[in-house]
Amino acid sequence: MIQSHDFTYKEGDNGEQLSTQVIWSNDSSYNGEASKPIVLIFHGGGLVVGDNSRRPDSQVNYLAKQNFVVVVPNYRLCPQVTALAGPFADAVTASVWSRNTLPSLLKDSHDIAVDGARLAVMGYSAGGTLALWLATQPSPPRSIASFFPALYLSDTTSTAHQPYAGFPPAPDFEPTQENLDSLLNRPSGQQISAFPISAQGTALQPRHVWFFSQIRKGAWMRACQPDEKYDLIDPCAHFAEKGSQWPPTIFIQGDKDDVPGCGIAHVKRAVADLEAAGAANVKMEALEGVPHMFTAFPGADVGDPGRKAEAVQTALDFIRENV
Repeated sequence: MIQSHDFTYKEGDNGEQLSTQVIWSNDSSYNGEASKPIVLIFHGGGLVVGDNSRRPDSQVNYLAKQNFVVVVPNYRLCPQVTALAGPFADAVTASVWSRNTLPSLLKDSHDIAVDGARLAVMGYSAGGTLALWLATQPSPPRSIASFFPALYLSDTTSTAHQPYAGFPPAPDFEPTQENLDSLLNRPSGQQISAFPISAQGTALQPRHVWFFSQIRKGAWMRACQPDEKYDLIDPCAHFAEKGSQWPPTIFIQGDKDDVPGCGIAHVKRAVADLEAAGAANVKMEALEGVPHMFTAFPGADVGDPGRKAEAVQTALDFIRENV
């Protein structure tokens, strides 16, 4: 039976409670494991929108049945904080908390044995970038599955810094003071760690309109990291430094993905650069005719027929085999 519990793993600068869902199965086992490994999953949303309700349930449930404890955190969103101070810092904290605090919490509350040393990480879109970022830390994950990530953020000639008109139509938007107050939650100064991604056919909120406007103008990265020190949030800038220490990594990428910073050319470049740096186990699942965020649409659930579900299964098996 699948079970879940919400925990607070961090407080924001103004006392905001940053929560994470923790999911596991009491009925699972894997080759006689005495304790469960952990897999950390980061949602997408361009560092600006989204929350952990966007988790891929079929993948989460599959991993729980494979004896994982699945951790799906919220993280603070731009522009209330910079990318470095919010999403990237929170991803690191979520990893440290999962390793060092979660095992005793689950043991005390549910008598679940968890091995904090055996941690893998996954992510989708910007969440895939956060997953890769953890490989740059002193205690990297055992393995990474990065689905359609934004890459080479410090390369200002890359698509992450170029105008893009492919998202739902939205007006050019320079916020009025009223719009900006709504977007930034002034005067309370609240730091946001969950905001719904706009659904097709629904009215856009000021945050959505601002987000799409920044992307349309090619200003997304500068809006999220105003000091323009993009190397501080770019895992690709650390490939050469980490070299052979880079953990086993699989990229899952469609060739019809043209979202800023994403795309098959970026992933091919990352695979080549990692291999050149000495990374020993780097793989890519390339999907023909498949766009960005394909896991959110029919045909990508575990057990579905077809190439998309097959690629998802390959990624999950890679995580299981390398934790």
